[in-house]
Amino acid sequence: MIKLLPLLLGVGLAVAAAACARDVHARFPTPPGEPSGVVELVFTAPAADVSVAINGVLVVHDERTERVRIEGVPTGYADLAIAAGAGEKQIRIWVESDHLTSLPLGAPGEAPMSAIRALATSLASVALYALLN
Repeated sequence: MIKLLPLLLGVGLAVAAAACARDVHARFPTPPGEPSGVVELVFTAPAADVSVAINGVLVVHDERTERVRIEGVPTGYADLAIAAGAGEKQIRIWVESDHLTSLPLGAPGEAPMSAIRALATSLASVALYALLN
């Protein structure tokens, strides 16, 4: 029974690490010398399967995050296509080179895979508790 403890602990840590959202940093492929700015997308809660395209160029693909920061976005109007979970949104924003352009977005809710991750984490916790007591 004690030999299972490291295995269960490792599985629990792996599942917990996979469930964490992280900030995403990306760069738009702007030619050198062209004026550019920074766009930041901020979700109200962790969003799964986040993909972002700017002016038809995919800069973020299939990430789990609460915040996306994209540097090198050409100044002026930028067309953003944002997909997160089952929802998607298209928007045109104004980008300036001298300040950050932020766009708050409502989180579309967790993907079905998140429920499986939460269940696996709970089961690993219960198994670890049972082994320790």
